[in-house]
Amino acid sequence: MIKIVVFDADKTLWDHYNISIFKKPYKLINENSIEDSEGNRLTLFPEVRDTLKSLKDMGLFIGLATWNLPEKTYEILDLLKIREYFDIITSKDYPFKFIFIAEIIDKMREKGIYLKPDEIMFIDDRRVHFGNTWLYLGNIKCLEMWSDIIHHKQILEKIKSF
Repeated sequence: MIKIVVFDADKTLWDHYNISIFKKPYKLINENSIEDSEGNRLTLFPEVRDTLKSLKDMGLFIGLATWNLPEKTYEILDLLKIREYFDIITSKDYPFKFIFIAEIIDKMREKGIYLKPDEIMFIDDRRVHFGNTWLYLGNIKCLEMWSDIIHHKQILEKIKSF
């Protein structure tokens, strides 16, 4: 049974490929879209908010494992008002997602929650991150956004099937 769903951010939660390039000041265009001072925009994908809320309503933990500068990650999450959904956030300026997930596992253990690999679902838009995740962390359920699932509500269906 899945206990935690860990998301990537860029091209998984929102449509921009790299929020680390965003420059202040940011402008909230609407509740789902942000523009930076250079005209870079990001928009939350449809159903993200509802899916995050549904996962919390199901009693699941939610993690974020993103290859972005931490301060930019937190600023964007706060502007979009979705930070509250995430129990654990790992945001680093390097691409090794298996290290991020290991850190999430450790932080959950510090809270008294012990996770086995098959209780973790990891969702990323790039399959390349799955190999080392399986190699170093075990049988984590990995789903490639836009290939294994084509919209966020499908995550809820996949959880029931694992």
